[in-house]
Amino acid sequence: MEREKEIGEGSSLSLREKRNLREKERRMRMKDLFCLLSSHVSPTRRLPVPQLIDQATSYMIQLKEKVTYLKEKKKTLLEGEVGCRSERSSSSLLPKLSIHSRGSIIEMNLIISVNMKRLTLHELLGVFEEEGAQVMSANLQNLNDRTAYTIIAQVYV
Repeated sequence: MEREKEIGEGSSLSLREKRNLREKERRMRMKDLFCLLSSHVSPTRRLPVPQLIDQATSYMIQLKEKVTYLKEKKKTLLEGEVGCRSERSSSSLLPKLSIHSRGSIIEMNLIISVNMKRLTLHELLGVFEEEGAQVMSANLQNLNDRTAYTIIAQVYV
C-alpha cells in the first residue's frame, strides 16, 4: 500500500515526482537564462557561471557609469544651447546634424558656425564614398554666420 503512494496510481504523479519535475524545470529555465545572459555578455565564447556573473556585473556597472556620463553631457549641451540662444553669439553655435533614410537613400544635413573648423564639401563626400555610398547630389550654402551642407546618397547593400 505504501509503495503505491510512492509510485503513484495510474497517471497521477506522487508528491516527490512532482517536486522532482518542478526542480528539473527550474534548472532548465536557469540554464536557458544563463545562456541568454552569456550571449549578451560574451557572445563569442561560453563562460563558466561564476565568470559569467562576474562579467555581467562589471558590464552593468560600466553601463550605469556610461548612462550617468551621457546624462551629464546632455545636460551640459542643453545648457550650452540655451546659452547660445540667449546670447545670440555666432561663435558658440553648436553644429546641427540630421540624417534621414528612406530605403537605400540617405539624406544628411549639417549646419555649422562659420567660426568652427572649416569643412570642405569634398571631405564630406569622401566619407560617404569610403563607406560604400554613391553621392547623388551635394549642396553647400552660406547663411550669414553658418554654413549648411546637404548630401543625398544611395547606399549599396
